[in-house]
Amino acid sequence: MKIQFEAIQIKEESSFRILQTPHLQDFYLWHSHPEYELLYIEAEAGPRRVGDHVSQYQQRDLVFIGPHIPHLNFDYGLKVPYRKIVVQMKEDFLGRTWSEVPELHAIKELFERAKTGIVFEGARKEEIGQRLMALPDRSHFDQFMEILSIFQVLAKEMKSIYLNEMATWENPSVRDQQRWQIVKEWVENHFMEAITLQEIAEKCHLSREAFCRYFKSKTQLTFSNYVNQYRITQAKKMLMQDVSIGDIAFACGFESLSYFTKIFTRTIGESPNQYRKRILK
Repeated sequence: MKIQFEAIQIKEESSFRILQTPHLQDFYLWHSHPEYELLYIEAEAGPRRVGDHVSQYQQRDLVFIGPHIPHLNFDYGLKVPYRKIVVQMKEDFLGRTWSEVPELHAIKELFERAKTGIVFEGARKEEIGQRLMALPDRSHFDQFMEILSIFQVLAKEMKSIYLNEMATWENPSVRDQQRWQIVKEWVENHFMEAITLQEIAEKCHLSREAFCRYFKSKTQLTFSNYVNQYRITQAKKMLMQDVSIGDIAFACGFESLSYFTKIFTRTIGESPNQYRKRILK
C-alpha cells in the first residue's frame, strides 16, 4: 500500500490540534506526517498497524506515534460505532528549549520513545482516554495544561510497549537509500557480534562524528539504539523457541545477560522471561 503524506494544518498561534472522532477512512489510509500523534479509540475491535507492527486492539487503544512513522487509520474498516480522539502536535510543541527543563525530563524521554511508536497498557488507560475525550470542552490554555499532565502520567505511571521496532528513515534521497542499505545489511549480518561506530562509518564513507550526526538526523535514533532495537527484534523471535535466555542474549550480540535484560525490559516493557510466558501461554 502506497504511503500517503498527510499535510496537517496547525494554527500558527497553537502548538497542537485536537480532532474528535474524525472520519478519515476515505481520505488517509496508510499515511505519515511530521507531527507527533496521541490517539485514543474505543471500539469493539480494530486494526493497529504502525510501521512494521500489525495487530488488533480490543475495546480500546491508546497509542503515541512519532514523526514520519507510517500508520493506518485506527478506525479503518470499522462498521460499528466507535469514539476516537486525536491530538496532533508539532515536534517542538513545548518550545525549542523545553528539553532542558528538569521537570519535563520524563516527558522528553517519552517523546524519544515515541519515535518508534508506542502503545500504553495498564489500569489507567481508560481514565486517560476519558481525559482526552474531555479536551474539546476545555479552554485552549486548559487543554495545553491537561495534555502536559496526561503526558506526565503516560511517562511515569503507565506501561509502554514499542510498536514499530525499527527506525524510520525520513525523506530518503538516492544517497540516503544507498547508505541505509549499507547500514541495514551490515547490522543484519553482524548483529551477533560487537559492532563499532568506526567500522560502519567507514562503510558509509563518513567520519565517526559525521556518521553519528547524519544517522541521528535521519532516523531520530542513535546508531547504538538502532542496533539494540534490531537485536531485541531477533531476541523476541528466539524467545518463542526452546533456547535459554542466557544463550539468546549472547546469540543476539549482548555482552551480558544483565545488560540484555535491562535493554529488553526498557524496550518491550517487560522482562524476557515475562515476555516468553505471555507469548507461549
